[in-house]
Amino acid sequence: MITQFLAKIRQYGTGLASFTLLLAISEPVRAADAPRPIMITYSVSIAHIPIGAAKFSASFRGSTYHLHLAAEFSGLVRLFFAPDLAADAEGTVASGKMAPQHYQLTVNHPDDPQTVDMHLQNGTVAEAVLDPPLPYRDDRVPVLPEHKRGVVDPMSGFLMPITASSPLASNSCSRTLPVFDGAGRFDISLIPDRDETYRTDGYAGPIITCLVRYTPISGHRAKKTNVTYMENNRDIIVSLAQVPGRPFLLPLKISVATLIGDLRLEAEKVDGMTPYDTKNTKSETSTSEEAPAQ
Repeated sequence: MITQFLAKIRQYGTGLASFTLLLAISEPVRAADAPRPIMITYSVSIAHIPIGAAKFSASFRGSTYHLHLAAEFSGLVRLFFAPDLAADAEGTVASGKMAPQHYQLTVNHPDDPQTVDMHLQNGTVAEAVLDPPLPYRDDRVPVLPEHKRGVVDPMSGFLMPITASSPLASNSCSRTLPVFDGAGRFDISLIPDRDETYRTDGYAGPIITCLVRYTPISGHRAKKTNVTYMENNRDIIVSLAQVPGRPFLLPLKISVATLIGDLRLEAEKVDGMTPYDTKNTKSETSTSEEAPAQ
């Protein structure tokens, strides 16, 4: 959800781009796996003030995937941003890599609705339609053809590849990823931070925490204060958990420092990715607690 929320804000020139966990699956999912859908419910807050909730789901059938996210906001965010938004992404997993095919975002607002409809082929944006289109600005960095090649969409990037059966931050948080959100291109760099244990409704076990860096490439307004702020931001953190039996991670916690306080997403309930007995567990993070044995 954070990717779509920040992408919308970015279109209005604040520079808070959709920058988190924009990666691809490293290995194909087989039909024999017969996977159950994965569902995560997040609480969303700014400066410790609740502003809404988001629900994310991932389902697989053979080599195809479908991701869905729905978010509802409250208070001033609902009034000035949007009452709700929805996003979908679909594609295939081939040759050990995710191949996004379609990304769609709808931001509902009675006075200022926004949609993004993007099609990709072999990692290249074939078509991206924004309605309404971004207005012309002298300081907007132009999007060049090379900025649309070798990219992933924001929703598909909710999945992070891993190569080890027991991932560590040092192994999984050393990468830079190219992302195109329909309006422009930006790069996301992940830096190893620490390994922890996390408990919430439906999950109790290890998480890996990465520091995140955002680098705008095109489509942004270069002279905007918040673009510079986000490019220099050193307080962006994401924590991820492995989906049992699958070679990828999903975010359980995201924290982004903004000019109005920390924007946080935190998993309140997780279904379909619990390797441990989580009855009567409470949300907590501990760097010293060892994860229960599988």
